Amino acid sequence: MLNVSQDFIVKVRIQLAKYGKSQNWLADTIGISRPYMSDIMNGKRSPEKQIKPIEDALALLREGNS
Repeated sequence: MLNVSQDFIVKVRIQLAKYGKSQNWLADTIGISRPYMSDIMNGKRSPEKQIKPIEDALALLREGNS
């Protein structure tokens, strides 16, 4: 896995924990399967195609709209 992917995953985990949300919430919010999200979060798949949707979902959390 690339370092960029690792850094991204760490940031996602921090944001989810900060706002009390789960990987399942994130998967449901961006419209991917829970197993696929798990693979991304565990480094088994690249988050490359999902970076923008994930960032958008996390932005909603920061804005308090979820």
